[in-house]
Amino acid sequence: MSVSQQRLSQSYAARRVILPRWVDIQNVLGIHFMLHSQILSHFRNRAELLLSGQLAGMAADYVYPLPVFLHPSRLLIGGPDHALLVFSHLRAALARRGVVALRPSISAVDLPRAGRFRVWIDWQEIAFPAEGTRMSQAVYYCKTTELGLRTEMVNYTRLSMPELNQEFATLALTA
Repeated sequence: MSVSQQRLSQSYAARRVILPRWVDIQNVLGIHFMLHSQILSHFRNRAELLLSGQLAGMAADYVYPLPVFLHPSRLLIGGPDHALLVFSHLRAALARRGVVALRPSISAVDLPRAGRFRVWIDWQEIAFPAEGTRMSQAVYYCKTTELGLRTEMVNYTRLSMPELNQEFATLALTA
């Protein structure tokens, strides 16, 4: 086995990113780093919490105030109570469209800097009937904490429901 093959075999690969062994990253940078599978599991759990209506559990995964960029508008979620209002509104809109599952797919993960990193996610909204199936894309600005992964900012690069922009703008004014 060549040296380059040996190094690659000791790496963890995420799409578009090859990460050295996570133990080495922790030792060198002095941070806790989450693997691709752990990050994906975290976002799958968020999707399940949203669709099942367990919004308080979902709201606990964010750092407030939470800026959310909705291309071209923006929303600043001031705290967990405001997040519950926004998430319940989003859940109702998904239910009206017949969305039965949300499937995250990680496109890329940044290498962490000072415990912070970005995650690019494509969200597939599986709906019944199938005509309601749509896709959205977002960049999550995350940090690792003793409590797990927390999101500090969200930037939607593709919205699946641009018709909700005006409704979210109204929610921002009432907060």
